[in-house]
Amino acid sequence: MRRYSQAARQRVTEPWEECVLYVYDDKVPKVHGRYPEWDGGEVRGTLTIGFGHTDAAGGLQIHKGLRISREEADELLSSDLAPCEHAVNRLLKAEVTQHQFDGLVDTYFNCPTGAVAAIKLINAGRIDAVPAKLLQYTYSKGEHMQGLVNRRNAEIAWFNTPDEAEPPPAPNPEVVFSPKGERNPPPKTMTQSKTGAASLSIGASAIAYIVKQANEVLDQARELQGKVADLGLGDVLASLTHRPEVVLGIAVVGLAAFIWFDRRYKLVNDHV
Repeated sequence: MRRYSQAARQRVTEPWEECVLYVYDDKVPKVHGRYPEWDGGEVRGTLTIGFGHTDAAGGLQIHKGLRISREEADELLSSDLAPCEHAVNRLLKAEVTQHQFDGLVDTYFNCPTGAVAAIKLINAGRIDAVPAKLLQYTYSKGEHMQGLVNRRNAEIAWFNTPDEAEPPPAPNPEVVFSPKGERNPPPKTMTQSKTGAASLSIGASAIAYIVKQANEVLDQARELQGKVADLGLGDVLASLTHRPEVVLGIAVVGLAAFIWFDRRYKLVNDHV
């Protein structure tokens, strides 16, 4: 099983999480360079201690007034990183470099859904799409966080560094503010998308035009043959397909359908 490197732990996870030996709310900004200790009041983000340890990680449970030592914080981080390391190993089906593996483990530690989404792309042979995908995970509790943008970019920089190259430096402590991440809010619906609405309008107009042309063909056939029961479906279709305007209408419907599905795919998969 591949292991998370010590270099990544020291230059990515530890500095981005910071070592805080008391309980704090990870969405409450620092005051004079220090996170305020949680006083038992309302929680905006996630209660955290040590190097990003939360109740969701299991093990030590957080409560008001809890304090730990630096050694305990190190042990907690090792314990919390182990399942992240295991999950990335289990999910990956393609070969990656050590730096790529490290970047995925750190993302999994901070935002598991982001790491899983990135791994799916790697397994599908779309590793170049990973950076854009990671940048779709820059929200915490519904709020866009510049700190998470900074962290995702740090993970991307580590991910893109060849193993033989000097890895990126640890972040400046003054720019570190990285609560637990989650997926950006859902994209606009197709009815809210101008492109989607336009494609539906074009398609509907083209279909209405084709129906009108079909009715004209049927009316002519009725005049010639006297009643609908005598009409042959093949004759009607043949008459329609010999009309250039009908062929053009069918092509427009196909184009509108393509635009609609293409826009829907981008809204769902490629929004940032």
